[in-house]
Amino acid sequence: MPTFSSAEKIKVICTTTTMKYFVQEVGGDRVDAIALVQPGICPDHFDVRPSTVSEINTASLVVYHGIEPWLDSMINASENTNIKKLMLQGAWGTPPLAKAKINSIKDALIEIDPKNKSYYEKNTAEVSQRLDALNEKIMTEAKELGTSDYKAIVMAWQKPFSEWIGLEVVEIYQPPETLSVQTVQNLVVKGKDEKVAFVIDNLQSGTTLGAQMADEIGGRHLVFSNYPEAIPGTDTIAEMIQYNADELFSSIKEAQNESKEITQLKSDISSISNQLVIFKGISVILLIITIALGAMLYKRKN
Repeated sequence: MPTFSSAEKIKVICTTTTMKYFVQEVGGDRVDAIALVQPGICPDHFDVRPSTVSEINTASLVVYHGIEPWLDSMINASENTNIKKLMLQGAWGTPPLAKAKINSIKDALIEIDPKNKSYYEKNTAEVSQRLDALNEKIMTEAKELGTSDYKAIVMAWQKPFSEWIGLEVVEIYQPPETLSVQTVQNLVVKGKDEKVAFVIDNLQSGTTLGAQMADEIGGRHLVFSNYPEAIPGTDTIAEMIQYNADELFSSIKEAQNESKEITQLKSDISSISNQLVIFKGISVILLIITIALGAMLYKRKN
């Protein structure tokens, strides 16, 4: 069984890269954080390896989401009766939600290592400030682009982020493998009726269904990630949140540019139509004048 002293690092088992990021941000060089599940995989689908048991055996803390059906059996198999468990349920993909998770981890680390309380509090304050700055930055751009003007159908795991960034979520859907054909058809009908602009998939839950629905609805398909490291350049929660926001912002800008181009095209067509009307009017007048002059010349000759 592990025995911890304040002179050594705290070994923390994290079921996902999300939890690993939170632990590293708060624990800094006082922790050795290990993520079990790869970032592109949903944790409830994780194939447990024998090495998982040995990792847990020497850990002081395990941080998990509560959606890992395999975890308890692995802890029991490790025979680590001293390990502390910290379950952080619920969404984490926005700055406010991430801050709540970080505060919980801070409290857990202080309980294990009270001598370094000020260190953990300092790290927590610093990462909280960075998340606050990110929150303000993204909210400002979201307001400028008018995200609240757009409707979306969203994979359930991405609903908190989508609503936080301002989208009007008209419907959500569960993991694709749980949906019936009728449910998908109903989503498509709802999307058409509501003139949905975006169908948003969760990367770790699959991206095929969202693409198909977006195509049928006539909307745009976006893919957001729920875990750091799943996409290049998203090694932290902050980078993951920024990535998801940028995907939406880029798509909105494209839509707005297309709308401007269509408006300009309609204006050009209208202008050409007006010119054609004028041209036709002038043509008629010239024709009348020509006929009149012809008639006058004919009379003179006779």
